[in-house]
Amino acid sequence: MIALLLVALALPRQAVVIATPRGQTSIPVTTERGQWAVAASRLAAPLELTVALDGPRATVGLGGAVFVFQLGAPFVRVGGVVYALVGEPYMARDSLFLPLGWLADCVPRALGARYRWDPVPLRLEELPVAGPVTAARPAGAPAAAGTLSAGTRNPLTGLRLHHLVVIDPGHGGVDPGNPGRYFPDGLVEKDITLAVARLLRAELVRRGIGALLTRSTDTLIDLADRGAFCKAECDLFVSIHVNAMPAGRRADRASGAETYFLSDAKTEDQERVAKMENEVIRFETGAPSGATGPLGFILRDLQLNEYLRESAQLAALVQDSVAKVHPGGDHGVQQAAFMVLTTARRPAILVETGFATNRTDGAFLASSLGQHKLASAIAEGIVAYLLEFERKLAVVAPAGGR
Repeated sequence: MIALLLVALALPRQAVVIATPRGQTSIPVTTERGQWAVAASRLAAPLELTVALDGPRATVGLGGAVFVFQLGAPFVRVGGVVYALVGEPYMARDSLFLPLGWLADCVPRALGARYRWDPVPLRLEELPVAGPVTAARPAGAPAAAGTLSAGTRNPLTGLRLHHLVVIDPGHGGVDPGNPGRYFPDGLVEKDITLAVARLLRAELVRRGIGALLTRSTDTLIDLADRGAFCKAECDLFVSIHVNAMPAGRRADRASGAETYFLSDAKTEDQERVAKMENEVIRFETGAPSGATGPLGFILRDLQLNEYLRESAQLAALVQDSVAKVHPGGDHGVQQAAFMVLTTARRPAILVETGFATNRTDGAFLASSLGQHKLASAIAEGIVAYLLEFERKLAVVAPAGGR
């Protein structure tokens, strides 16, 4: 296979053809670094490919498999197998480029029952799966594209469709979040949220679910821009935060996790939490984004209602899962007007993972074990929601498929 690839690459061709049951696409091939490579972003639509970047590591989801690359290293790992690459993955112009050899050799070897490579011409073909059932989208459900196909369930989750979750680690950069009264070693909220978010992304990818972080480093992202990461291909938006009580004699008594969805606050405590998290806007230096006045009111009202029920269901499933592993107790599902959720045009929740002002919660949140437990629990809640979503798709699918 490698020899055939090298022969094909010697030919004067500058594109690779991606052929799937959904159509055929020609993807440009670049040789700017002396190797044949394709932009991962160009493969996202035709192959329903997902990409998550974490420093020098790139995690790519394709066909239910997870490929882990190291930038500048000529190998890729999928499951417990390591494949050598002809070329190395690299970043250019804020885009990830993958060696063409990955498509030509690694993908067919790892997913031989689904993909076939033709070296002359350069062509990757996605083989059809028997028994497809095209599913319509129920009203108010997330826009997960794809088909339900018999016999293609993910063995870890039972899911059949490709899904993408946007994870938002709260705060960052000049905005530390709350100071973490009981966090050790100078940790603050922005450190905890990023740690949990990274682990959550890893947990989702391990389950075959695409995951994208709004920030992967210590930087500040405007509130309006965070939800905007959840675009057409996104299914869910999950923002991670740490709660805190105002100073007082009983400040350290409150403990436990709670999960919010976007709606009008019903209690003073809900208003307090929303105000605390919305105060990040004082660190933002750009002009306020989004519509204001009557138009802004209408748009916000549409957002509140379009995915309210789905967001509440997602919040309930995540909260139930988190409460089982949290030492501080169950504060239940809450609702409030969080600015960070207003621009996510999909089901969206905000998870308050515990109280930095509580000694037990603080130790739990700052520990590696606690962070792993939280990430795994949130992932399980997300999977439970997506399974229910796919069940709704199956119910509304036309009889016999199309």
